[in-house]
Parts: sequence; structure tokens; C-alpha cells
Amino acid sequence: MTHPNRLQILIRLRRLELFLCHHKRTKAECIERLQYTEPRMFLRDLRDLQALGSEIVRQGKPGKTTSYYCPRARAIFRHE
Repeated sequence: MTHPNRLQILIRLRRLELFLCHHKRTKAECIERLQYTEPRMFLRDLRDLQALGSEIVRQGKPGKTTSYYCPRARAIFRHE
């Protein structure tokens, strides 16, 4: 099994954060638009961003559609 190198992981995390900085997004939107091959990859990247200090906000009630977003001022990467 091959593991992506660190640069590829950082690029993927940056793309996810940028996507979440523009609008509230659902898990399905993130998986589809950012071409994750499985939902677990998206959730892992989301946790990694949070662990690095990105303030990802999760909104939704149990059993309802959940959306995610990241206030640009709380992002760890610089998005112009």
C-alpha cells in the first residue's frame, strides 16, 4: 500500500479549507467537488485541519443535513 507524501496531504488540506472558506458545504458536496474516493478520507482531512488549528464550524442537528464552513480569519492557510 502506498501512502501519499506530505506535500500531497498539505495540498489536499489546503483545498478543503479553501472550499469551506467560501460557503457552507455539506459532506456530500465536499466529497463530490474535491473528488474524495471515500467519506472516511474527507472526515480524516477535516479532523487533521482541526488538529492543525483551523476553526471548522459544524452546523446541523442530529438526523438533519450537516454543513461545514471555516471563517477565513480562522483558517490556518492563507487564502487570497
